[in-house]
Amino acid sequence: MMARQATMAGWRRARLAFVASLAGLAILITGLAPASTASAQERPRTVLEMLFGGGTRAVPERRVIRKKVIRKKKPSARKPATASRKAKVQRKARPSSPKKPQRASQKATTPASISQVAESEQTPKDANAQKVLVVGDFLADSLADGLNAIYDDNEMVTVESRINGSSGLVRDDFYDWPNNLGPIIDEEKPAVLVMMIGSNDRQPIEMGSGTLSPRSETWTTEYEKRIGEIAEIVKNRNVPLIWVGMPSFKFERMSEDMVFLNDLYRKGATKVSGQFVDIWEGFVDANGSFVYSGPGVSGQQVQLRNSDGITMTDAGDDKMAFFVERAIARVLKNSASPLISLSDEQLPNMQLPPLGNAANAVSAAPMSIDDPALAGAETLLGGGATSGFTLEPSPRDRLIAGNGTGDVQGRADNFAWNEKTRAVVPEGPPIAYRGSLDLNAVRASEGIKPPEEMPSIVDAIIQDWADDNQAAKGDAPAN
Repeated sequence: MMARQATMAGWRRARLAFVASLAGLAILITGLAPASTASAQERPRTVLEMLFGGGTRAVPERRVIRKKVIRKKKPSARKPATASRKAKVQRKARPSSPKKPQRASQKATTPASISQVAESEQTPKDANAQKVLVVGDFLADSLADGLNAIYDDNEMVTVESRINGSSGLVRDDFYDWPNNLGPIIDEEKPAVLVMMIGSNDRQPIEMGSGTLSPRSETWTTEYEKRIGEIAEIVKNRNVPLIWVGMPSFKFERMSEDMVFLNDLYRKGATKVSGQFVDIWEGFVDANGSFVYSGPGVSGQQVQLRNSDGITMTDAGDDKMAFFVERAIARVLKNSASPLISLSDEQLPNMQLPPLGNAANAVSAAPMSIDDPALAGAETLLGGGATSGFTLEPSPRDRLIAGNGTGDVQGRADNFAWNEKTRAVVPEGPPIAYRGSLDLNAVRASEGIKPPEEMPSIVDAIIQDWADDNQAAKGDAPAN
C-alpha cells in the first residue's frame, strides 16, 4: 500500500513538473511575440489554450482584392456620319439583286435625311448634259455607284442605270436583254452605253434541242451569238459601246470562267468598233490571284471586296469606275457638240476661226520641263497652234511640185535655181586658159602653138641610153 502511494505521488510530481515546463515555454513564446493592441479575442491562441482549452480564436476577416473593371463609356449620342460620297443616282426598273452592305452615310441617316442630302449636295446638271447609261447585273450596279461619284460634280455629264442584278445572257427566260435593251436606249437616249454582265452566266443554256454545257463548243457559239446581238443593237442606234470585263472572284473555278468570258466580250465589242475595258489587273495581286484588299484610287491600301469574295465595297466601286472613266472621257471628248441655233442678229457678229494648216507651221510652242500637265496629250507638239482649212499647199506638196519650201538662202530645203555666171562665152572660140597675156594679141599673131608630142616610154629610154653613150665617147682620152 505504501509503495502504491509512493508511486502515485511520483506521478503527480512528474505531472506538475511537465506542466511547469510547458507554462515556462508558453511564457517564453509570449514574451518573444510582438506586443499587440488588439483585443484578446483577436490574438492567436496560446499553447496552454490549445492543450487544455479556454479562449476562443477569432477568425481574421479575409481581405478580398477586387480588380477594377474599366469599361469604355458609350457615347450618349451618335456622331453624324460624314458622307463618303454624294447621293447615289436614281435607278429605274431594278429587280432584286444580291444584297450589298449599306454605306456608312446611309446607316446613320433616315430615308428622309437621305432625300435631304440628295437635294442639298447633288450638283444640278445642265440641260445639255451628256448621259452615260450603265446596264447589266449587280456588278454593273456597283460600277454605276462609282461613276456617279466621279461625275457628281460635273454638270455636263449625268449617269443613269438600268440594272437587273440576277440577269445575264444565259437565262433569257428570266430577263431577255436583246429584247429589252433597244427600248431602253430609245427611252434614255444616252451619249454612251456601258455594259457589264456575265457574273451569273456560269450555267448551262437551255435550248429547244437540249441543254448546252458551259464552255462547250456549242455553248460558246450560242453565247457569242447573244453577245453579238447586244453589240449590234447598240451599233444600229449609233451609240458608242463600252463593254467592261469581269473581275476575279474568290473561287478559283469562277475566276477561270471569267477569264474565258472576258475574251468573248472583247471580241464582241471590238467587232462593232466598241471599246473593251479590262479591269482584271486592278483586283489581283502580282501573281494574278484574287485579293480582298489592294491599292485604291488614292494609292492607299483599302478593302476592295466584301467577305463573300464576289461583291464590291465602296472602294471597289470607285476603282472599277476609275478604269471605265478613261474610256468614257475618250468617247465624250470625240462626240459632236449639240447644235446651236443662231438668230439673224447674231450671225453678223459671229467670228469664224482663221484659216490655217498645221503642216505650214514654222514654229511650235515650247513645252516647259516642269509642266504638270504631262498626262499624255493626244495631239502633237504645236498641233493646236493653227486650226481650220486652207488651200495653201504644205511644204510636202511644194517639194513634190519642184518648188522650194522656204526660199531661204543657205537652207537645206532651198532647191531654187540661183542666177550664176555663165561658164562659156557666147562669141568667139572657147577660152583655153586665163592669165596675164592679152588673148587678142595672141590671136592676131601666130596664135597658140600646141606643145610638142611627147615620146613613148620605150623611145624615151632608148634616147636616154644614146645620150649616155655619146657623152662617154666625147669624154674618153684620145688613143
